[in-house]
Amino acid sequence: MSAPALMAAEQEPLLEVEPAEGGAVNYDLTRLDRLPQVVITTSTIWTVGKIRFSGPTLKQVLADAGIRHGAIRLSALNDYVIDMTVEELGDDAPIVATRMNGHTFGVRDNGPLWLIYPFDQNEQFTNDQIFAKSIWQLVSIRVTEP
Repeated sequence: MSAPALMAAEQEPLLEVEPAEGGAVNYDLTRLDRLPQVVITTSTIWTVGKIRFSGPTLKQVLADAGIRHGAIRLSALNDYVIDMTVEELGDDAPIVATRMNGHTFGVRDNGPLWLIYPFDQNEQFTNDQIFAKSIWQLVSIRVTEP
């Protein structure tokens, strides 16, 4: 990919975050990369072998958009939707993975954004509720109850 094409791809909006008071915040790869990054090396039920996922925590993305509490709805490209609260998020997980093994990944690989938990690190992350929250092709987050 040429340098101008790569730069344009990095500035393409990937995620829209909408606080309760409105005024959506758009995140491109560059903006997500500016947030503190966390690495989680884990296997998943959808992939083969251990993969090194990296990206900011969901809690950090929300805080950056001014969201620190309340109920949120996360939506995927295919209209899959999950609901959770900001209060249930940890400081280190889940992450909004922007990279797998150091490389950005596309829609065919469940990207470009995938909510990842450290499945191999703790039994609390290996249940159907957490698997259902591991939304891939994440495109939007909005506050449903402040």
